Amino acid sequence: MKTYALQREQFLKAREYQAKWTAYQKKKIEDPKAVAPERDLAMEPLVEVLERKRTVHFHCHRADDLMSALRLSEEFGFEIVLQHASEGHRVLEELAARKANVSLTLVEAPGGKAEVVQLIEENAAALVKAGVRVAINTDDPVTESRFYLRTGAIAVRGGLSEPEALKAMTLSPAAMLHLDHRIGSLKAGKDADFAILSGSPFSVYTQVLETWIEGKRLFAREDNQDARYQAGGYALSPRDDRWPGIAQPVKAPAPATAEGPVANLPLGERYAVRAGRLFNGDRFIDNAVVVVNEGKIEAVGPENQVPVPAGIKVVTCAEVTPGLIDAHGCAGLSGGLNVPADQDQDEATDPNTAEVRALDGFNPDDGLLEFLRRQGITVVHATPGRKNPIAGQSGIFITQGRTAEKMALRPQAMLVMNLGESAKESYPGKVTTRMGTAALIRQALQQGKAHAEKPADKDKPVVANPKLDALAAAATGKMPVLMAAHRADDILTALRLKKEFNLDLKLALGTEAYLVLDPIKAAGVPVFLHPPMQRLASSMETMHSYTGSAMVLKKAGIPFALGSAFEGYVPKVRNVRSEAAMAASYGLSREDALASITFGAAKLLGIEATRGAIAPGRPADLVLFDGDPLESFTHVTHTVLDGRVVYSRAEYLQLPLNRRGLQLSGGVGGGCCLGW
Repeated sequence: MKTYALQREQFLKAREYQAKWTAYQKKKIEDPKAVAPERDLAMEPLVEVLERKRTVHFHCHRADDLMSALRLSEEFGFEIVLQHASEGHRVLEELAARKANVSLTLVEAPGGKAEVVQLIEENAAALVKAGVRVAINTDDPVTESRFYLRTGAIAVRGGLSEPEALKAMTLSPAAMLHLDHRIGSLKAGKDADFAILSGSPFSVYTQVLETWIEGKRLFAREDNQDARYQAGGYALSPRDDRWPGIAQPVKAPAPATAEGPVANLPLGERYAVRAGRLFNGDRFIDNAVVVVNEGKIEAVGPENQVPVPAGIKVVTCAEVTPGLIDAHGCAGLSGGLNVPADQDQDEATDPNTAEVRALDGFNPDDGLLEFLRRQGITVVHATPGRKNPIAGQSGIFITQGRTAEKMALRPQAMLVMNLGESAKESYPGKVTTRMGTAALIRQALQQGKAHAEKPADKDKPVVANPKLDALAAAATGKMPVLMAAHRADDILTALRLKKEFNLDLKLALGTEAYLVLDPIKAAGVPVFLHPPMQRLASSMETMHSYTGSAMVLKKAGIPFALGSAFEGYVPKVRNVRSEAAMAASYGLSREDALASITFGAAKLLGIEATRGAIAPGRPADLVLFDGDPLESFTHVTHTVLDGRVVYSRAEYLQLPLNRRGLQLSGGVGGGCCLGW
């Protein structure tokens, strides 16, 4: 209320100021000696707003704030552009009636602050359909501008046509900026601003080849230095021969189709999936059938070898994959509201919290888990956060269930440690340097080793020491150590610690892993790789981030999996399917991209015996798609966990728009109405 009152008060003052100057200008005609009012530089821009010489861009997400901004513009008659408008879909008629201009921010996932929990991918399509002029923005650095076409693809996935999406990224924003006489369309007499693409604008396999502004080519992908600004690595010296170069995206596959109806839910204990193409965790099979029986896969293979049993329901889809795995993330520990009440990933009381367990903070009702199920993610590796040098014990969970115990596949999976900026900045006076961080970890591991080697005293009862017990398990190789590090020097520190204590080491993040491939390979250490679309300069540690790192690791023979990592703002979680797609657009094969979030991830997590593949006898974790799983505008039609449908797009689409956003509580139901 007060915010609105303050804004209104300033416009009232501007109106009075404007009236004084208008009166003065009239009086000056009659009396050249008339005294001018005192200039107020704070009021001058607001008078230009009242005179419609300036446009007001209002930052607002919620529907009530959108309406407040419009009331203000109506009262004072100024032109307005609503920036972000996350809840625009809730006031479609009102926005359309007022001919509102909306500059819409779209991201892959909801959450990060309370104002954006109702952000949905259908927002742009709903606004355009209602008659609202829409522009699409990235809100860089929320999403980096280099991924602008990927942002537009979210709108296409949400139902906006490709021509309308292009208009929302060209002519409509130009009009909102009053520059449509110069830019925004390709017409004679306008500025020669254009981009040359390798394919369809919104396909993940398409790359920008050239960018021209005012008739001058200012970006060429074939230029080695220009390419660094597209793929990452721009801050490296041009003479640094470790930069991998630009990789060609893999070729888009031919569309896969399967004929037949889609059975109504529930499917029952025994049913079949018919797919135009199946990825089994290792390779593709065309025209495949999967038979599910009592939560397990009964049979799988080409339809000419695996007939559909008579009398059972059949679900038809374009493609099917194993349930997707987020190999390194915080879902379940770090909630979507991003307030203290739902943030449990960092125990900020001690730099060494080896005793804490993700199991004890994992929230089965976290609304982000519902979002992940909608994206086909059936398993998450939930890790403590980045603040503590020794952060605690991770856990591996399925994404639906009533309790953490029932969801846990490995309740105490790895001991998580952190090197780099976050770890050295969280405890002023205790740990302030990289040297101090490494020394703290080294001392703790030495204590753990001594604890493990301490002979038992038969005359004294064993006293549990959870901190030392966890460190002992890590120091003796009984519990893997997941050590997160971005920079090359931190990665090498992790490798030294592995050698010193003979750790079962896994690297996480690995932003600069491509700069130190030989030592990583020699150490036999796998990498839980950063999301390919992570922000290049969110910190000094990610300055050298390279979008094609997955391809580089694959060529070097270093095992890796992709994860969502941790996000401190919007979006609160990343979609690993989109991250795998970006890896494919930078040279990783489609098989390897999908393996990095299915069977390859399962192997690194130690759950490959039951998860990550489609094979007889295994739990039926399946994701059904209406197109190429890696394509930006493909939808998940069904997510199946242990044979049960936990998300159905058909049921999701029955929800009104205002119920499709982030659930404050994910509940234990699947999708809309489904339950166990």
